[in-house]
Amino acid sequence: MLNSKIKIFNDDSLLFSSYQYYTVPFLYTMAIILISYFENAWIAIWIVYTLIPFLDEFFSLDLRNPSKDEQNKLESEMRFKLPLYVCVIFDWISLIWMINFLLNNEIQIFNKLGIIFLCGNLAASNINIAHELFHKDNLLDKLLGTITLARNLYIHFAIEHIHGHHRNVATPKDPATSLKGQKIWNFLPQTIIGSYVSAWNFEADLMLKKYGSVIRVQNRMIWYTISYFIIPCIIYYYFGIFGCAYFLGTVINSVVYLETINYVEHYGLSRKEIQPGKYEKVDIRHSWNAPHRLSNYLLFKLQRHSDHHENPYKSYQTLCSYEESPQLPHGYTVCILLAWVPNLWFEIMDLQLKNWEHHKKNVTSDQVKQKMLDFIFKIGMVTTTLATASIAL
Repeated sequence: MLNSKIKIFNDDSLLFSSYQYYTVPFLYTMAIILISYFENAWIAIWIVYTLIPFLDEFFSLDLRNPSKDEQNKLESEMRFKLPLYVCVIFDWISLIWMINFLLNNEIQIFNKLGIIFLCGNLAASNINIAHELFHKDNLLDKLLGTITLARNLYIHFAIEHIHGHHRNVATPKDPATSLKGQKIWNFLPQTIIGSYVSAWNFEADLMLKKYGSVIRVQNRMIWYTISYFIIPCIIYYYFGIFGCAYFLGTVINSVVYLETINYVEHYGLSRKEIQPGKYEKVDIRHSWNAPHRLSNYLLFKLQRHSDHHENPYKSYQTLCSYEESPQLPHGYTVCILLAWVPNLWFEIMDLQLKNWEHHKKNVTSDQVKQKMLDFIFKIGMVTTTLATASIAL
């Protein structure tokens, strides 16, 4: 990778700016324009998976942490909520618009697949929005987070994430923690099925303690499970079988994308067992971070994941980056794709994990840097070919 990065950002100014977090609404707008006028989503996919990673290579890393006083001030700033709310609105509008567009236009199957893939990716970014919202005590935030998860048929994620994942992360009890050497396609059924079962068990235990019975109207998992059938039926009623198929295509894409992020975030990290079944406290050593600037803005600081796990109720704009936290060799947009190339993923990440465990700080070897740069170039070639082919159709 590049030894020097271009420093064109004023981190002190950006710390109190919310404009950079409108990247996702911008992508929604750009996607609708490209699809409307060119019936093409592959150009937007090229931007996300090629242009942003290359720009992350050039621009300086996002390392500026807010002080305690700055954190207190940032927490009270309403303008950081607005990009989240705008994203929720854009997500629902784009879903209905996408289904209508695909139903009412003759589109090449290649471009149709690109549109569904892009909309699924954007829907996954909104699960990240929901994650930020349901972590808050504000009733409106919780409601909007739930609505966003409902669109992805994954509402139980809120229960499991807060009451399961945050408690059990980096232990064998957590279905969303990937083991060293575990391939992504072995991890997906573990986390998708395991997260649902964990959420059901938590809610069942809660009902038993409160009411002495699991089958109660207060049991959220009953209503969430019913919604997984009702929502597709509503889509089918209004848009028919093809409209429902397009909707489910984006749902599958968004859930797989989300769980691939989970795979990346905690791969190979574990907490020490201090007593049988009891583990050391979660801290900043138990999540992978990435300080790459543009992907960090795109994901609302999700890449500062260690601080989120140590302080789960902090707002995204106040999260900090620490040298003591294990660091990914690149931003999430690259590592998500890398996870689907297991041999290369293990080769890079196992070495990254070994170096971090040995030095207790981040040491990215020149060998890893070169392999990552080669991978980014290959992804760039693939996405450029796909975008070029889609234009030629």
